[in-house]
Amino acid sequence: MTVVSVAARVHAEEPRRVPVGGGTGVALSWGAPVGSLSLVHYCTLTAIGSDAAGNLVGLTNAHCAFERGDAVYPHDPSLGRIGTVDYVSGGNPIGPGPHGVGLDYSVILFDRSMVDPVATVGDTTIRRIAAPPPEGTPVCKQGDTSGRTCGTTLSSMGPYLVTTVPEFPGDSGAPVVAGDALIGNQWVWGGSSSITAILDDLDRRGGVGAGFHLDFAG
Repeated sequence: MTVVSVAARVHAEEPRRVPVGGGTGVALSWGAPVGSLSLVHYCTLTAIGSDAAGNLVGLTNAHCAFERGDAVYPHDPSLGRIGTVDYVSGGNPIGPGPHGVGLDYSVILFDRSMVDPVATVGDTTIRRIAAPPPEGTPVCKQGDTSGRTCGTTLSSMGPYLVTTVPEFPGDSGAPVVAGDALIGNQWVWGGSSSITAILDDLDRRGGVGAGFHLDFAG
């Protein structure tokens, strides 16, 4: 007879925690079961961290989500549900969507038992948050589809940042970085919203996501 310790059994029964960080691919259910593949939207997470209430929170594009309450899965949905959409802002100026023009971000409330927040995804590490840098600064993005691609900043237009950084389907929401600083969330080829503007909006709105800060376990 094989003897298995209680600790070993408990460890074996624990759910697998999925590494998640800025640049991780996510699947959003768009108001339908994840099995309805035509209604699952694949995008990229902008950032993960904690809010003032201690919630584990993620950000991606507003146009990646459908409505509050939608389920969020990793790029491989078979790993299980890892979170829920809590808020959807207005969209970007090019594609405003049903909520009008906004900063094109959505807030995800993650299940801590399912998620391991990480600072590094692919070739990109995020350690801090910063305002948009001056024109001509080298910047990159980490997308789920195209990985790390780079360019330079061209200008800032209010809360929006214009760059030469490319984007492909599935990259929406990708973190735009200058070095290890997160500066924006990509929503179209060369277009993103300033992360500092997004965090200011979160704080004004209150609720889940207010007081957001980077907080990594690994």
